[in-house]
Amino acid sequence: MIVLMKCLNEEFAVDRCITNFYNEEFVDRIIVVDGGSTDYTREELLKHPKVEVFTHPWIDWYHDMEICQSNIALSYVPHGELCFILDFDERMSEELKAFLRIVNKQGMPMEVDVVHISRKTFELVRHESSPFAIIDDDGWPVKSHEIGQYPDFQCRLIRRTPLMHWVNSPHHMLYGVKAEHREQVDIIHYEKDDYRRRQRIERKWARVQSRRRELGLSADAFETTPKLEYAKYADPTNWKERS
Repeated sequence: MIVLMKCLNEEFAVDRCITNFYNEEFVDRIIVVDGGSTDYTREELLKHPKVEVFTHPWIDWYHDMEICQSNIALSYVPHGELCFILDFDERMSEELKAFLRIVNKQGMPMEVDVVHISRKTFELVRHESSPFAIIDDDGWPVKSHEIGQYPDFQCRLIRRTPLMHWVNSPHHMLYGVKAEHREQVDIIHYEKDDYRRRQRIERKWARVQSRRRELGLSADAFETTPKLEYAKYADPTNWKERS
């Protein structure tokens, strides 16, 4: 099985994330699409022999860059092979690992193409009067409380077929799927170590929707009203200057 990942400047998250599943029997290859990191992300990744890194520059202002990167990553998975998609702010629960061991030996449940995996998101304990999270002995941030919707099923386990492609930025939908299944075996998702990164993401997503409106494109299939503090970024007139 291939573990498929995307990253941009994740130098300090590499080891804690990769070592969480690296020695599992179901992991044959780890393919990472890097958006052009300017820190030591690539060097940290290549310390691990199973990891293969492919650089495809992230064009920040392009409204569908997220989906482009996802389709580029999927293109590295041979047809018919299994891949599991994971982000660098996520880790596999023990229940998820046990499920992937079974899939690796027995194949996809009910011969489906895609399994949607439940995801549980946590806010972090942060230093007083600081956006930075407190890091535990295992390298992961200390969890404060659960946030967001649960089980928040995510399309993560895929048996690649020629027709599959991602659509819709930033919230993805996978087309070309014949049969799907759900498993509640949690991905553990952490908010950003530095809360300012979370704020940048919120602004970026609002700007993506703004740019789509400016171009006359359809809205995100899962579009939501932005939080009040980010509302101005959803207005096309506030889109940053471009040459």
